[in-house]
Amino acid sequence: MEDANEPECTGNDNDSTAVPTSTSDTSRGGGNNVYLLSYGFNQDCSCFVCGTTAGFRVYTVSPVGEVHRREQLAAFQNKSVQLITMLFRTNLFAMVTISDDLGGASTGGGANKVQIWNDQTGKFAGELRSRNEVRGVALRKDIIAMVCEYAIYVYTLGKLRVIQHLTTAANSRGLCVLASASEPWILSCPGQSLGTIRVQVGQDDRSSHVFQAHETALAALAMNASGSLIASASERGTVLKVFQRSDGQLLYRLRRSARPAEISCLVFRDDDRFLAVASSSTTVHIFKLDPSTAEENDRPSSTSTPFRSPPPTPASPGGPEGCEQKGASPGDNNNSPERIGDAIASQITRAVTQIVSQSAADTVNDVVKGVMPLYFNDLRSFAHFQLPDMDSGGQPAVDARGKQARIVGPQLAFHKTEPQLSVLHYSGLLYEYRFDPNFDPKRGTQECSFRSATTWFATRPDFKLRGPGTQVPTVAGGVAEDDENAEEWQLL
Repeated sequence: MEDANEPECTGNDNDSTAVPTSTSDTSRGGGNNVYLLSYGFNQDCSCFVCGTTAGFRVYTVSPVGEVHRREQLAAFQNKSVQLITMLFRTNLFAMVTISDDLGGASTGGGANKVQIWNDQTGKFAGELRSRNEVRGVALRKDIIAMVCEYAIYVYTLGKLRVIQHLTTAANSRGLCVLASASEPWILSCPGQSLGTIRVQVGQDDRSSHVFQAHETALAALAMNASGSLIASASERGTVLKVFQRSDGQLLYRLRRSARPAEISCLVFRDDDRFLAVASSSTTVHIFKLDPSTAEENDRPSSTSTPFRSPPPTPASPGGPEGCEQKGASPGDNNNSPERIGDAIASQITRAVTQIVSQSAADTVNDVVKGVMPLYFNDLRSFAHFQLPDMDSGGQPAVDARGKQARIVGPQLAFHKTEPQLSVLHYSGLLYEYRFDPNFDPKRGTQECSFRSATTWFATRPDFKLRGPGTQVPTVAGGVAEDDENAEEWQLL
């Protein structure tokens, strides 16, 4: 694995003067439309940012309003923003830009570097380079992580000095998450062995460890703000897991569905009581993380593989995702009804002759629990809802993604104070749904109530968000001391 070059801070001689919009569509070859390439919420879910085939845009969540549009600047002339992330509500954005050739096609010339945009000066303030394509970027107030397919490089955000080089398994999705409010910083990423998760606690390797999470490659990762919980999903996307970060102990197994799907987002609510999940499916799920349920779910049965945090050396994979039984292999069909029925019949016949002090009903019940897969013990979703405006194949009526887009599916964000979930969709719509946090799970899974849908993006370059917009100026020093209700953008 080749090391990244030392980062260099570079200014940009091009200022923020407007330039004519390119007449060629860089993604779909029609007119001068603008398409989505990436999007995501900031660390406190108060804003979201999107990278486009012409630059980037920034929005507030409540109310939904466009704050900045940087698409007709000299710095972004003939460039697309393939990846972008923002730092809370500051003027700093880390992005990967790619150049558009004269034929209108995007080229990967800039895909091996991360550029840091300072929106106060309207220039790129720094640059991180690698010999390999950048797959992801993660930010917090003290560090920035540049994610390549087989390595992650961690830099101090102030001086852009490399402080950590982590080797991972194949990570084409660019998975890497940072705890936004931990001290010291905590990073979670794929380990070197398939299905493992590495936890890096600051620069002290003694507090870092690796644990086995899934038997197949990871597809999604999330951490709560404090870094005490880690949520993960594998490529199958049927089972989600929540682990205790300190030792890798499994706390919850969450059953999304029996049908595989590509997970696009996992997000904890601020109080860590709920976890929301979005995928390539049209259904969004909300799980309730009840500590009493975790204690019960954490007790390993006689047929399940114990979940312990192994040392940083790669751990051996366990059984199949839907039935993590000892001796099971991915090729075995141990969960088929025929195999389960035969196993139950055999065990019951054997158990009937062993009844001494227990009733027959108790013995049969224990036998059935021992041979049934974990499918029946997984926690089901607390609430869910179907995204509207989808066809029979689960595709939206409008798809605003460009050909170079890294967008898999929707992104989610919990409201700060209300029991409400925002769904950022590549159709250009932002949906809002409400749920009852006190709903009795014994009644089944609740249907969330639809609250609103706002069109925040369209491919027309002259599109403007309708409804209550938010004009948020960028000012030095942030919120004025004499205005408690001000929402100005902060500067580091």
